[in-house]
Amino acid sequence: MMGEERGEIVDKQAFTADVRPGGLTDGLEIKILICYLLHHIHRGMSFSEINEVFRSKGIANYFEYSQEISRLIASGHILSRRDFDGAERLYITDLGIKTSTTFEKDVPAAIRETTLKAAQDYYLRQQIEQDNEFKVEKVSDGYKVTMCIADIGSDLMSLTLFLPREEDCEQVRERFYSDPASLYRGVIALLTGDDGTVRNILEHTANQ
Repeated sequence: MMGEERGEIVDKQAFTADVRPGGLTDGLEIKILICYLLHHIHRGMSFSEINEVFRSKGIANYFEYSQEISRLIASGHILSRRDFDGAERLYITDLGIKTSTTFEKDVPAAIRETTLKAAQDYYLRQQIEQDNEFKVEKVSDGYKVTMCIADIGSDLMSLTLFLPREEDCEQVRERFYSDPASLYRGVIALLTGDDGTVRNILEHTANQ
């Protein structure tokens, strides 16, 4: 009897592992949320992209949403298709759209908004990394990092810095990719003596 109870506890922990407070543990709600996400993101998503979105915000347990995606494919709510670039992506069907529209309010609004915003932020970050470049070069006494902001024709900016530690490189990389436009505005403002713009950027950064 004790062994059965222990097994039930382990199973319950497995289904809720990595789920943050307010996240989903009910299979039906997870199904609805997946339909809602694919309906409102207006694009196909690979499993790895859905996984990144759900994992980044602790929306649901990996095993749970993996299982519900398979069930949604089997029931015809979503379909899996290999696109021209060779990537396999999931798309919402008319049945899935109907489910999203009819039952989306059964999922808390905060979870819906968090999930959709996380997906939008994910694709924005992917676009930023595609359009801009961050390179790290190991030198004798540290690291040399080069940040390049691309534009049509010539690059908008190319900036090279020396950093003493590897962890500094990762911190600068994350800050650069989070908002390269602010870096560009800040450099221009510093060089032109626009103290107001510099102050606004620093206040914005501090509040992030």
